Amino acid sequence: MTKELLSQRKVNSFSSPLSSIECQNSKRSISLIDRISVHQITTYQWSLKESLLGLCSAGIPAIGLWNRKILDIELAQAAELVIDSKLKVSTISLGGGFTGGNEYSFKEAISDALEIIKFGGQVNAAAIQVVSGPRAGHTRNHAKQLTIDALKQLGDAAALHGTKLALKVMQLPLGKNWTFLNSLDSALEIIEACNHPAVGIAIDSTQICYEINAQGLFSEIISMIAAVQISDFKLGTSPQQSFSHLDIIEAIDHAGYDGFFDLEIWSEQVWYSDYQNLLSQLRLACQTELPSEF
Repeated sequence: MTKELLSQRKVNSFSSPLSSIECQNSKRSISLIDRISVHQITTYQWSLKESLLGLCSAGIPAIGLWNRKILDIELAQAAELVIDSKLKVSTISLGGGFTGGNEYSFKEAISDALEIIKFGGQVNAAAIQVVSGPRAGHTRNHAKQLTIDALKQLGDAAALHGTKLALKVMQLPLGKNWTFLNSLDSALEIIEACNHPAVGIAIDSTQICYEINAQGLFSEIISMIAAVQISDFKLGTSPQQSFSHLDIIEAIDHAGYDGFFDLEIWSEQVWYSDYQNLLSQLRLACQTELPSEF
């Protein structure tokens, strides 16, 4: 991926309508039943054990783990629970904060991330999600270098433990306290500078549709995509209407992504909903071959 290619594909972050993303083959469809994962952030009120039991009973094949829930119990016990559940692990969140913006030193951020990576190896996690941290008074170049140095070091550890790093991009204002990487361009620049096979990117299907021509770029960056997040799911709707950005999900799949699609929703409406109903609707939506609308 070159800066020239990125500049060719870039569109205004907030001015490009979803309808501008077009597909040459409107007859393609996708079934998510074997590739859906539910992140613990979505089932915020459930403990690790409750999440594992709930997803198993609902027939969901994979889970996205949250380190806050993992650390509620001993790591060895958490690993045993996950392994015994037979669920696959799509991602573990969240490592990082390498810029020192959250009262963590660089060394402390690295140490915490290494612990998550080691745990990820134990439970065979496909990817570990990481954030750079905010600029925190650094120049942008210094913040970038801190992040690159961290990812290179952690990339070696991830490769050793059989997993990958998935660098998150978060738009403002949500990402203000989490990362200075607020666009796909900025994250890809970091990943290219790392030039490490275990360092990739996490794609948010909701966010990405406002940034790029997905059809034209996904095939170019497919080797960098380590995780895909679905951050919008409409409760109480038909299967065909449940996923807001099915076109993006389908475009990523068509480009060659063969990993899980992780339902990771930050929404009080979802957090205080009936999780069993949520999972039932999710499974119904996923077991149907949903036609693309783009």
